[in-house]
Amino acid sequence: MIKLKKVLRICLLMILFFSGALMAQESQIAKKSVSKTYDLNGLKPSLIFSRAETWFTNEVNGENNVIESVDPESKELLVKGETKVLYKNIGKELYPKRSGMAEVLDAYFGHLIEIKVGEDSYTITYAVTDMRKEMYGKEDVFFDCINFIEVDKDALKNYNDDMNKLLKANLVFKKRRDIFLENSPAQFEEVNTFLLSEGETNIFSLNETVVGN
Repeated sequence: MIKLKKVLRICLLMILFFSGALMAQESQIAKKSVSKTYDLNGLKPSLIFSRAETWFTNEVNGENNVIESVDPESKELLVKGETKVLYKNIGKELYPKRSGMAEVLDAYFGHLIEIKVGEDSYTITYAVTDMRKEMYGKEDVFFDCINFIEVDKDALKNYNDDMNKLLKANLVFKKRRDIFLENSPAQFEEVNTFLLSEGETNIFSLNETVVGN
């Protein structure tokens, strides 16, 4: 199931890049955000915001997004929401023969989506703001490892140190703890890729509604 979702995301991103190439600059990627700028092409701020509001309040997106503010003077729309992430359970590597252990874990991150209208263009930004649920209760150190450019080595070390202590306290043998720590970089690569893909997909879908497609 998770492989199918990855394939669908890759296909959607390919559509995004090819269909949006003539209308937008390349994505601007920061540590915890991604943004894209589009030409106005005659669109008025009021129409952009009106169409965007329909996207945020439809049956699919309304469950995960809440419009915080629409400011006509600053030409800015802000939306807060939540992103659900699916990623491989490292625990399966520790106990491959244990039945009933989930192969995939879910986590929840807070996000902020902003539309900012300028003189000749508008920018849509998706930013991850916090982590709200993680299996081991390590939301803070896990969130520090969220980085769309490159996972910070110090943040990864802090996460591994915390997890090593937790696993040791739960009587997990060193050999299995080492397996967990060896797999943690791949875990964050997967989660970061998922979140960046989610941001790109939301920006693309939102802009399709804004331009009236």
